[in-house]
Amino acid sequence: MKRIVGTSYSLGIAHFKLRNEGSYFGIIWYLLNPILMFILLLAVFSERLGNDIDNYPLYLLLGIIMFNFFQAITSESTKVIRRDRGMIRSIRFPHESLIGSIVIVALFSHFFETIVMIIFLLIFDLSLFGLLFYPLIILLFSLFSLGVSLILSSIAVYFVDLDNLWSFGMKLLWLATPIFYSIPDSGGLYLMNLINPLYYFITLSRHIIVYHELPPSWILIGTLGFTIISLVMGLIIFKMISKKFAEMV
Repeated sequence: MKRIVGTSYSLGIAHFKLRNEGSYFGIIWYLLNPILMFILLLAVFSERLGNDIDNYPLYLLLGIIMFNFFQAITSESTKVIRRDRGMIRSIRFPHESLIGSIVIVALFSHFFETIVMIIFLLIFDLSLFGLLFYPLIILLFSLFSLGVSLILSSIAVYFVDLDNLWSFGMKLLWLATPIFYSIPDSGGLYLMNLINPLYYFITLSRHIIVYHELPPSWILIGTLGFTIISLVMGLIIFKMISKKFAEMV
């Protein structure tokens, strides 16, 4: 495990530097997408869907950056095994590190998005106390995303078009998850989100960071449950299929 973490970190640093090499704006590009999306959605929905939501700008911003974090990791995982097939065939190393490196890169990007969130908390004169718990939340979210990505990267070896299918699925998940709107505690959309892991992570974050309150116990249980299930299943499936990577890619 120590070797996997170390290799993931080294690969993540290398990919992050390579991605920004030769860029005049560097990390600014990581901020443009969430900021522009935030401005657009705030302008369109603040009066229609945000009237009944306390601190709607922070509610919206936190939902956007957490969804983007998950989307960035999982979308990249559908392509990483085939993209790095030369390294897989020629070098002996824990293949899990390829997926771990994606998480590391996403964490670097998320760090700068978190700074934007801090600025908005200060602008709206909200306490920063809840941010003390955010590293733990993002750790659980990273482990959950890692588990999902391990599964996706394994399946992608068999299904070349998985990246396109996943991209379409993420669009549906974006609409189904209450990011720019809220849902009542009953009804079809509420029941659907009970099996939506992102709902638990985003709701947990909003309770603690935006509203400074303890979330319901079932939100905590769901967050931990989805994290454990995702990670365990991901490791098992990846371990079974990774033995055939060199042959299949």
